[in-house]
Amino acid sequence: MFKSVGRMIGSEKKSEVENSRHSSIEDGGNLLYIAIEERNWKSALSRMQHSPHEVSTFVYRVDPNSRRSKFKRRLLPLHCVCMRRPPSLIVSALLASYPQAVEVKCDGKLPLHFAVKYGASLEAIQMLVIAFPNALKMVDSSGKNPMTIFGENKEKWKTKEKKDSIKRLLKEGVNAVIMDESVAGTKSFKSEMGVADDDDAMEEEKDMLTTLNEEGWKTAGLAIIVVGASGDLAKKKTYPSLLYLFNDDLLPEDTIICGYARSQMSHEDLRNKLRPFLEKTKCDGDVISKFLSMCYYSKGASYGDADAFKRINDHVSSHEAKFPKKLEHNRLFYFAIPPNVFAETGVAIKKTCMASKGWTRLIVEKPFGRDLKSCEDMLASLSNEFDESQMFRIDHYLGKEMVQNLLILRFGNLWFERMWNRDNIQCVILTFKEPFGTDGRGGYFDNYGIIRDIIQNHLLQVMTLLAMEAPTRATGPEAGENIRNAKVQVLNAISPVTLDECVLGQYEGYTDDETIKNKNTNTPTFAVARVFVNTPRWAGVPFIFKAGKALNERKAEMRIQFKDAPAATFLFDDNCPRNELVIRMQPHEAIYMKTNVKAPGFSGKPVQAELEVNYEERFFHSGGKAGSNPDAYTRLILDVLRGRSATFVREDELRRSWEIWTPLLHKIERENIQPVIYKQGSRGPVEADIFIEEKAGYKRNVNYTVADDNDDNGSASA
Repeated sequence: MFKSVGRMIGSEKKSEVENSRHSSIEDGGNLLYIAIEERNWKSALSRMQHSPHEVSTFVYRVDPNSRRSKFKRRLLPLHCVCMRRPPSLIVSALLASYPQAVEVKCDGKLPLHFAVKYGASLEAIQMLVIAFPNALKMVDSSGKNPMTIFGENKEKWKTKEKKDSIKRLLKEGVNAVIMDESVAGTKSFKSEMGVADDDDAMEEEKDMLTTLNEEGWKTAGLAIIVVGASGDLAKKKTYPSLLYLFNDDLLPEDTIICGYARSQMSHEDLRNKLRPFLEKTKCDGDVISKFLSMCYYSKGASYGDADAFKRINDHVSSHEAKFPKKLEHNRLFYFAIPPNVFAETGVAIKKTCMASKGWTRLIVEKPFGRDLKSCEDMLASLSNEFDESQMFRIDHYLGKEMVQNLLILRFGNLWFERMWNRDNIQCVILTFKEPFGTDGRGGYFDNYGIIRDIIQNHLLQVMTLLAMEAPTRATGPEAGENIRNAKVQVLNAISPVTLDECVLGQYEGYTDDETIKNKNTNTPTFAVARVFVNTPRWAGVPFIFKAGKALNERKAEMRIQFKDAPAATFLFDDNCPRNELVIRMQPHEAIYMKTNVKAPGFSGKPVQAELEVNYEERFFHSGGKAGSNPDAYTRLILDVLRGRSATFVREDELRRSWEIWTPLLHKIERENIQPVIYKQGSRGPVEADIFIEEKAGYKRNVNYTVADDNDDNGSASA
C-alpha cells in the first residue's frame, strides 16, 4: 500500500529535489503507483501517457500491517516497478520518460538493486545496466553491490541459462550483450551466449494487451475464504460463481478456497453439500470435481472465533509456503453472513488472518442496515478494522449485463447525449416485478419490506447510472472513484421521499406465510415512488420506482418515455404514440426503442414497432461454453480480484441513499400506514397505475403489442 505526503524529507541529490514531485497525502499515492502496485501494466502505460508528471513523483511506502503511519520507503515509479517483475516494456517507458531515476537511490537502493533482489527479467536488468553502467559498481545501504545481491537471490530465476546470463551481465556489463537489429519492438536483444530473451516476460507483454494475465493478481497466489459457507447464499451463489471463474481460467493457478461456518462438517461433507448446486451449472463434471478439490472447510464456535480464524490462517499460510516464487499471496474474504456479525468477524480477521504479502479484500453482502442509524453502525463496525479500499459492498444488480452496459450505451453513442435531458424525456420508470410471494421467507422479508429490499438499493443504484454526468474516465485505475463520485452527485440532488410521493401495496394472503408472526403487519410487498433529480439536466423529470411481489410476471427493466414529437398530434390526428427506450435487465436481456412507423398496406396510420437488440439472440445464441454470459455474482467477484471498485457501493453512496428513504420508512412504521391490498397475479394496486399517469405524465399506448410475451399483457406499461 502506498501513502504519500506533501513535503520533502531530506534529499539525495539536488537534481532529485528540483525535478521530482511528491504526491499529496489526500491521494494516498498517485494513480500510477496504484496501477504499479496492482501490476496492472496496461493502466500504468495509460497513466504515463496521460499524466507524465507522475513518472517523476515520489510517494512513501507504508507497512500495511502496521497501525502506525510510519514511512518505510521513499520511492519513484521506476524503483517500485523493479520490485514487481515488470515487463521490459514498462521499464523502457519509465526510463524514456524520466531517465534521471535510474541514478537515484531510494531507501538506499538504485533501481538495479531492486531489480536483482526481486527477480526482474534478464531484459529489464539489461536496460537498467545500459542506462547506468556505473550502477554495477555501486552498493546499497547495506554495502552490497548488484552481484552480491544476485548471489543471495538467484533462486528467483527458473533456469541455469537465465542465471548464467544475468551473472555475466552483472560481471561484464554492456559487453555481455549484443544488440540484434533484426528483432523488433521490445524483443530487442539476444545475449552473446546465444540465450533467448526471457520468454516469460515476452509472453506477459503479449498477454498484457489481450487478456487478464496482464494483471498482477492473476500470477499471484490467492486464498478465498467464504465466511458463512454452509448458508444458502454461499451454496446457491458464491460457490457456483467461483466455479464459473475457475472454468473460464479466471482464477490464479493454485487458488485455495476455504469455507468457514459454525456447522460441524468435514472437507468432504462441504464438497458433498456443494456438488448438487454446482451440477446445476453448465460446467463439465470433471471441472466440478477439480474445483471441489480446491475447497476446504473450517469450523468455529462463532463468527468472531479468533482461534478458528488462526487455524484458517495456518492452513492458508502452509499452502502459500508451497509457492515461494510468487511475489504476492492475496486473500479475499466473502461475507455471506448477517450484518449483525460483521463486526466480530472483521475483528477476528484483522487480528489473525490478514495477508502478509499481498492485498486483503472483503466482499460484504446486503442488507446494509434497515435505516440510516443502523447503516452507520454497520459502516463503523468494519471501518475500525479496514479502510474503504479493502471493502467491496456488493449489489448484484450492478453486475447485470444491461446495467454494466449503461456507461458505454450512454457515453459511447453520439445520439444519446443529444436526447438525454429534460427537453426530450417525459419520465423514467425503473421496474422490478416478481410473480411469486415470500415463499417461506416471510419472516425475513417482513422485517425489511419491498422498499428496503429492492428500491433503496437495487433500483436506486441503477437510477444513478442512468442519471449521472459523464465521469472523467470510465476505464483505468481512476475510473472506480470517478464513476462513484458521479453517482453520489446524483444522490445529493435528490430530496428525501415523502408519503404523498408513493403508493404502498400488500398482496392478498401475504400473512398466510407461516414464518410471518405479526398477522397485522403493514409491511409493503409493493411500492411505487417518485423522486426528482434537481440538476440542470433533469430538473422537473419524474423518476419512478416500481417494485412488487406476487405480480403478473417476472421482469426488471429501465423504461424511458420521451415527450410527444413536435406537432405530431396535428400531423397525424393525435394518433402518434410517444417513443420509449426500454432496457430489459431480466429475463432475456434486450434493448429496444419503440419507434413509430407507417402501418403496412394502404393505411397511413402510425403504428409502433421495435428497433431491438436482443442479447440472447445477438450475442449468446452461439452455444458457447459455460459462462459466456456470466451471472452478476461471477462478474462482481472478478471485479474484486481486479481491484475495480466502480461496480460496488461506496460508503457515502450508502449513507446518502438511506438519508433519502429513512424518513419515509420511519413514518410508515411509526404511524402504522396501511398498504392497499391487491390480488396475486395482478399488475398491483390500480392506484399505482393512476399514480404513474398523474405524477409522471406517463401515457400508455394501449394498442401496442410486442413480439415477445415479456411485456405487460402486450401493453407498453411498466
